[in-house]
Amino acid sequence: MASHPPSLLITCTAQATPTIPSGSVQLVVTSPPFLDIVQYAEDNWLRSWFAGIDVAGVAIAHHRTEAGWQNMVRDTLGELARVVQPGGHVAFEVGEVRNGKLLLERLVWEAAEGLPFDRLFVMVNQQEFTKTANIWGIKNNKGGTNTNRVVMFFKS
Repeated sequence: MASHPPSLLITCTAQATPTIPSGSVQLVVTSPPFLDIVQYAEDNWLRSWFAGIDVAGVAIAHHRTEAGWQNMVRDTLGELARVVQPGGHVAFEVGEVRNGKLLLERLVWEAAEGLPFDRLFVMVNQQEFTKTANIWGIKNNKGGTNTNRVVMFFKS
């Protein structure tokens, strides 16, 4: 039976993860803050509570401009290039924002330029909103993020 390293739970920015050894990760599945659209601390309180994390102590990126957000993504992908082993994958989930006028996967695709990743594809999931979303006043294709967009990378 193969031995697996113990799980590691860290609360730092994805741009600098010194506790993760270089080339030690086979798969990263991540979803960065979508510009300044979502209040992540408020929306993730239950998850943080279960993990024993004080949400007030976690730095969460808030970027108002596309350029600032894309720079954060570039820095994150640079760090992922360090920790992902050759032959590993990154699934980078984003959405469309600003009423569908800004497709964040395009910024992610550009941010990977020159990094040791092969950009494989973008998978788009068009979703039907649930009763819960309707309670918050979000209707299909009217507000919120209407699609999930996963940019897939292969570490060469």
